[in-house]
Amino acid sequence: MYWILGIVWYLLVVIGAWKMFEKAGEAGWKAIIPIYNMYIVFKFAWQTMYFWVWIGLAIVGAWFTYASFGDSFGFMYYASWIINFVQLLIACNLAFRVSGWFGHGIWFALGLYFFPFIFTIVLGFGSSRYVGEYNSFTA
Repeated sequence: MYWILGIVWYLLVVIGAWKMFEKAGEAGWKAIIPIYNMYIVFKFAWQTMYFWVWIGLAIVGAWFTYASFGDSFGFMYYASWIINFVQLLIACNLAFRVSGWFGHGIWFALGLYFFPFIFTIVLGFGSSRYVGEYNSFTA
């Protein structure tokens, strides 16, 4: 029973992302492909260069995390924490930019950051419009 609910939830998120992409002027089918969909979000909300930085940090951070197993407080351990923290900051900035580009404020951005699956559905199915430029927040 849980896997059926999981599939339904996944389909809602993909359809919400599909509609969000269409609102931003991208082809909706791009929401289906897992890493490419993040590239598209970076493309319409920020710059693709930051996607490559973000994905590079994810790879390097994963390698450093793996390499730090067994070495609880060595260089690799601290480096992995720093790299993963920078990656989280980039993801946070992306959430704020997506929120601004769809005309929402800081609270919606925080929702996108902490509950991306729910707020992607809200962006896709809701009355949000892609305004086409980065807006400042109206807390």
